[in-house]
Amino acid sequence: MLANFIQEPYGEEHPEDPKEDEENTEVENDQENEEEDEEDEIYEEDADVDDVVLPDNIIEQNNNITVRVDIIPPMKKPRQALNNLIGCQNIKRRIEELVALTNYNRMKSTLDPNSKLHNISLHSIFYGRPGTGKTTVCKIYGSLMKEAGVLSKGHVVICNRGTFIGTLWGDEERAVRQVIDKARGGVLMIDEAYLLNTKNPNDPGKMILPLLMEILADESQRDIAIILCGYKEPMIEMLRINEGLQSRFPNIFEFQDFTIDELLRITRLRVAEYNYHFTRTAWAKYKQMIENAYASRDADTWGNARFIANQLDRIYLTHAQRCVHQQSINSKQIQMLTHADIQAIDVPKPIKRIGFAV
Repeated sequence: MLANFIQEPYGEEHPEDPKEDEENTEVENDQENEEEDEEDEIYEEDADVDDVVLPDNIIEQNNNITVRVDIIPPMKKPRQALNNLIGCQNIKRRIEELVALTNYNRMKSTLDPNSKLHNISLHSIFYGRPGTGKTTVCKIYGSLMKEAGVLSKGHVVICNRGTFIGTLWGDEERAVRQVIDKARGGVLMIDEAYLLNTKNPNDPGKMILPLLMEILADESQRDIAIILCGYKEPMIEMLRINEGLQSRFPNIFEFQDFTIDELLRITRLRVAEYNYHFTRTAWAKYKQMIENAYASRDADTWGNARFIANQLDRIYLTHAQRCVHQQSINSKQIQMLTHADIQAIDVPKPIKRIGFAV
């Protein structure tokens, strides 16, 4: 019964240009102050926990070839970050369940020290398209599990197929063991894990998952959480073909696409990082632009929050160019994103994905 429980998927006027009151007025938002107060918690720069020593990010292969992995230190306030996540309600619920079970085990061992404790596996599958928050949740997950006492460090090591595939026989096993060693005490996130599951019987990538399962069978390898991430359909097929894999990765998290309202909330929080504000007409133009992009999106190429980040980068560049060419500008104007700053980027078109076929 416990196994089934765990496996269930889940504005003001500008003195230089008073012509348009609407254009020169900031958008009013009843939640703006509240969201800006939360901003430091959601997008706070992750910092090293005092007692955590992080590994280097170099994976050594043969012939003096090296590969770099991304290593993210643990967060200071992971529970606040979890509570403040936009969307992801099912993800929040499942993580809270795992944390509760972990805390229950601790309580049980104190009050009933001779009783058997529940086995808790932290290894997980993250289904979802790009930009749906998988990396962010990995950071929160590792840090929460450190707080709960089941991981010793809480950092995240991010890798992909290219991390493991070398030029000589044996590079794959060597890379797997190095990556596991660097992730020990935290989370190992393998992005686009389905690319390790191709049709080619001679593909060296097919060795990676069996190697991982062999290492995970070692009872001494408890101080680590491995998370396999990728698109839902090829990930499900990967689990179907690799016998025993799903039993090693019992926690299933499904990340849904963000809604338009959620994407607009993400926009508010991200522009607040730079102390920017939209004018009324700029916000109206931006909102319509996002609605149009959302309506014409392709399910396989839509970037969710990544699209918002790319769109805002385009707006920041236009805003910067306008400001540096403006003869006179004050502190209020440099904070204001205007109608002229809102320039659309292309919505990604459908593409043929390759490399994950099984």
